[in-house]
Amino acid sequence: MKIIDILIDSASLLGMCDEMEILNSVTADNEVEILNGNDKITSLFNLVKFSIRELCSNYFPMVSCESIRVENGTCPISSLKNYIRIQNVYKNGNVVKFKIINRNILLEEDGEYIVDYESYPTIKSMLEEIDFLQEFSPDVTVLGLCAYYSLAHGMFSEFQEFHEKYVAKAESLKSIKNIHLPSRRWE
Repeated sequence: MKIIDILIDSASLLGMCDEMEILNSVTADNEVEILNGNDKITSLFNLVKFSIRELCSNYFPMVSCESIRVENGTCPISSLKNYIRIQNVYKNGNVVKFKIINRNILLEEDGEYIVDYESYPTIKSMLEEIDFLQEFSPDVTVLGLCAYYSLAHGMFSEFQEFHEKYVAKAESLKSIKNIHLPSRRWE
């Protein structure tokens, strides 16, 4: 799904008719001009980044894998792109113990390690395609964006309504995603 589609659907739910018309005309050539010229669209775009980051943090983690070099027993977490939390650290194919202190990964030995960690996508353009959104209903992203836009603009009753729908939808999709059915034998 493209970010622009999320923005258009959200603008529609929020009753932002003028912004929907502008969003429908976004191209690679005029995107920067539109973002610089319309505060509401800029706000939507910035909040969609927040909304997707929250989805990755709380409901649908994106797992990334990176090789890190540890010197003096530490490696800064900032070396992990869009870090949320570490799942495992490996050395020579074996899981190793680690600690996180003062935004550093602490390990017993120096050397090369592989880190599996939860992250979120970098969004730079309204025209970007976000592949990980295909894993769940795009409606949840739209509801989250509408909730946070409402909150940011003092529309508290709208925030309450959108947020309740957003959380319910995200929780239901999370539980569906986490169901593991046992294998069956057919006789």
